[in-house]
Amino acid sequence: MAKLNINNEIKKVEDRLQHAIKSSDQTLEDAAFHLLSSGGKRVRPVFVILSSQFGDSKDTSENTYRVAVALELIHMATLVHDDVIDKSDKRRGRPTISKKWDQTTAILTGNFLLALGLQHLSEIKDSRVHNIISKSIVDVCKGELFQFQDQFNSDQNITNYLRRINRKTALLIQLATEVGALTSNASDEVVRKLKMIGHYIGMSFQIIDDVLDFTSSEKKLGKPVGSDLMNGHITLPVLLEMRKDQAFKQKVADLNPESPQSAFDECIETIRTSQSIEESKVISEKYLNKAIKLIDELEDNPNKALFRKLIKKMGSRNK
Repeated sequence: MAKLNINNEIKKVEDRLQHAIKSSDQTLEDAAFHLLSSGGKRVRPVFVILSSQFGDSKDTSENTYRVAVALELIHMATLVHDDVIDKSDKRRGRPTISKKWDQTTAILTGNFLLALGLQHLSEIKDSRVHNIISKSIVDVCKGELFQFQDQFNSDQNITNYLRRINRKTALLIQLATEVGALTSNASDEVVRKLKMIGHYIGMSFQIIDDVLDFTSSEKKLGKPVGSDLMNGHITLPVLLEMRKDQAFKQKVADLNPESPQSAFDECIETIRTSQSIEESKVISEKYLNKAIKLIDELEDNPNKALFRKLIKKMGSRNK
């Protein structure tokens, strides 16, 4: 097994993504390209390809690339639909599809991207891949629904939050590592370990994102600081602070879509300067450490250190 050049692998995926979104409908193609060209970490494709290095195949297979591209297209579809639900104007510092075109175009573009992802998987013969991915897409949709139902709900608990981010974010990264391993005929035990590694990475990844929503800058976020709370999404730092401070909990309970910006700004500033930020980072770190422990249990190969390095780099985003 040769050591991966991860930059070359990402370039291959980028080329395939650009080819995949070509359409006879210019508006759909332009809208999809608008999102694709706005950047993104390509986390899911990277973990598909990395996880495929722990099976029997000596080289990255066509099925591995198909899964890598498909999961990124499905992820892009969820971003578009998220922006519609949240009525967001910005994504990665650029106008959302709803803002640049309109809501109808955004919904259709999301559907288009999801359909492209499924089409990309259609030539894979392994029924396990289709069963796992189709079931997971249903769960991702449930996660989106739960997030919508929990908007401005200050009575939710940390268990609700963890279940929601598992379905909304961790599941697609778990899919990347699990199905990536399947595409290279990895053993059942290796597939199981990689599935759990993806779950732990995904949970940590979303918690870090939720922390950065308060601690980063608008320039780095590509959207206003505190956007989650302004959209009614009660994330881990807020939940931890509400457990400690009843007065703050009441302020959060009083928020609604019609609240003045000053009410949101006050809550956002409270979180930015609270110990709950550090406590959230500690929880994120625990998930990452679980992932690293399982990676250490995998058989040695030239890409094991790269896997570990990428996970630690993801964790360093919260430093």
